Amino acid sequence: MKLIIFSGLPGTGKSMLAGAMGRDLGIPVFAKDWLEAALLRSGLKPVSEDKSLGFAGYELLTVLAERQLRLGQSVILDSVAGTQTIRSTWRQLSEQYGADWRVIECICSDESLHHSRLQGRERNIRGWHELEWSEVERVKQYYIPWEEEHLVLDMLYPFDENLFKAKKYCE
Repeated sequence: MKLIIFSGLPGTGKSMLAGAMGRDLGIPVFAKDWLEAALLRSGLKPVSEDKSLGFAGYELLTVLAERQLRLGQSVILDSVAGTQTIRSTWRQLSEQYGADWRVIECICSDESLHHSRLQGRERNIRGWHELEWSEVERVKQYYIPWEEEHLVLDMLYPFDENLFKAKKYCE
């Protein structure tokens, strides 16, 4: 049983990679953007009583991960996971249920390529907006580099190569 985290700035390819890995390995993938879109469609406002939509998205990811782990099943979480607080919460969850902890951080070392991929992106998540480069800049301000052991995949390299590396790391 594994708890696999796909982390990184918006537009680095983590969702695409997490989805492919989940499909190939038969592991459910829960993505923060999809959960937040559902909350928005249900009428939740982006900021409500000092609790942000982002906080609710992370709470839902945590609950879904715990449910899978309680069932003795692996799970993949797809989000920026930019703060130590959420990382520690998920790490403790993996320890509590005896799940192997794997972190895959997706980056794009070529900023112009990263920018162009974000501009052309259409994920078609009902009720969700496509992100602007300004959102990447905003997230960079609070995104903390991972200090523990993890796999860094530069999405500058071919997708299939990165998928192979991610699957090998999670064996």
